[in-house]
Amino acid sequence: MQTENELTLEERVARLETTVAAIAAHLDGSAARPDRSPGPRQTARPAPRNPEQPHPLASKSAEWWLARGGAGLTCVALVLLYQYAVDRNWITPIVRIVMGTSIGAALMWWGFRIPRDAKNAPQDTVGFREVLLGAGLSAWYITAYAAAVFYQLTSLSTARWLFVVLSIAGAWLALREKRAILAILALGVGFATPALLPSESPSIPAFAVYLAALTAVGLVLYLMRGWQSVLWLTFGAFWWLAGLAAALSPFVPARVTGSATAAHIAMTLLLLAAGATFVRVPVLRRRLVALQSDLYTEPRQSAAVESLQREVANALERLTGQKAAIDSLPLWIVTVASPLLAIVDLAIVWRGSPSILWGLSALAMAAFGYRLAMSSRPSGSEVAHVEVTAAAIWSLAGIFWLADAFGSSLFPSSSLALMGPSLHAFAMLSFSARFDFTAPRRIGFLTAFVALFVVIVWEGIVSGGLIESVWTIAELSVVALSLWIWWTLRATDMMKGRLFGLGAYVGLMLIDARVLGSIWSPLVTASYAVAGAVLLIVGRRGADRTMMRQLGGITLVVVVARLVMVDLAAVETIWRVLLFLGCGALFLVTSRHLQSTRDAPPPEPAR
Repeated sequence: MQTENELTLEERVARLETTVAAIAAHLDGSAARPDRSPGPRQTARPAPRNPEQPHPLASKSAEWWLARGGAGLTCVALVLLYQYAVDRNWITPIVRIVMGTSIGAALMWWGFRIPRDAKNAPQDTVGFREVLLGAGLSAWYITAYAAAVFYQLTSLSTARWLFVVLSIAGAWLALREKRAILAILALGVGFATPALLPSESPSIPAFAVYLAALTAVGLVLYLMRGWQSVLWLTFGAFWWLAGLAAALSPFVPARVTGSATAAHIAMTLLLLAAGATFVRVPVLRRRLVALQSDLYTEPRQSAAVESLQREVANALERLTGQKAAIDSLPLWIVTVASPLLAIVDLAIVWRGSPSILWGLSALAMAAFGYRLAMSSRPSGSEVAHVEVTAAAIWSLAGIFWLADAFGSSLFPSSSLALMGPSLHAFAMLSFSARFDFTAPRRIGFLTAFVALFVVIVWEGIVSGGLIESVWTIAELSVVALSLWIWWTLRATDMMKGRLFGLGAYVGLMLIDARVLGSIWSPLVTASYAVAGAVLLIVGRRGADRTMMRQLGGITLVVVVARLVMVDLAAVETIWRVLLFLGCGALFLVTSRHLQSTRDAPPPEPAR
């Protein structure tokens, strides 16, 4: 019993120690927490305002409003005073130019005094600092323009070079500030200079040098900062101005200085260099960004601009069937369009040259693009898809140029322009089926559809009689292409296959009506009857039974309509009798054959 009492005493001591420790911990927690006992409550302090959030305007003092209002009224008074002094010739033109230059410098100085935004701020935002810097640059532009145009203090050539210097300075400022709006302002005014400061005796070589320098500035800005707006501005403005210069260079009117040879050579060198450079820039931009250097940064766009670019990329992905990044639209458009624009402008500059030269040039570019896509790129990369698509479009353009070059009385250019795209579509569809490229396949389908549409419209609306046999051969090539597409897609894409199959049959019937109708009208009815009967018979076991049976039935209805409405009145009696007898006999034979080939009932199950 003594041992049991000792154990009970130890348990009691342990329990007592645990209880004391719990009471002590509870007392410590109560001292740390605020007193919740009833009594006078303390008023809760308001949460301090986040220092990053600006105070509302209502919190501004009266002194703040008076200072801002006084500054605004003073500025308005200074503007009115300046206008009053100018109207009374108190301020001479030289003083006005000096004042404009000084105001621009003051705005620049004030802008540089404003602190920059945070490093993670979007690069397409416009803050107070950007407004001041842009206003200063604009003031200098306006001053240089006024000095040359309004006051004749400087020549137009001097003002143009001042615009070039200001454009380069604006580009440097955009790089330094990492703001796209400054680059757009500088390049926009630079490209608008030929319209703002036109010359009475323009020089094509000098203009080519000016345009090349300004374009180089825009492309460098895109390579370093990735501003798509700057690239689109440079791309559109260059090819617009280059097209105008190309249209002017062959004539070399009296007011243009320099010889025709110098103008031709200058524009040729400019267009060749620009075509190669624009093709290279989008791919080079991706490679430079992959280096992860501080010189080549990704643009930080606002949420709205980034969302818009993403939607454009998604639409491009649905169109091309290839995964698209945010910068994919420049990659596709600029790469594909630049060489074609260069060839078009070169054809305008050298308008006396034969079309075969430009057709072969386009085909050579297509061969080069195809070789790059098949050798130097992974087959699944977006760049490879762009190169294959470019090769498809360039080769199609080359075919049209060659059709125009080889057009003659023996082979009309219109016939070659129809037959060539048909063969091109066949090549693109076969190539895409083998290497799985979406864009060339869609180009092939689109080309085949347009060619088939031309055949149907020409035969159904435009054609009025017998035409060249080469045109008929070209139409038959389109029909054969459409039938091949129907046969290829009959199991994978039945809707598209039926569309081409139906179009091919309609086109073939229209060609048949024109060709046989020029020989003898009953031949059209007889051929339609044979075609309808064959379709009904083949439709019992053909690849697309439903469509073939429907086409056969519709054709026989057309046969009956022609017999009653055309042949009954226009054909001689003996031939009319033979035609009706022949069609009736064909209908009976077809009906008998369909009954004999009807599927037998299924056998009864064995008992």
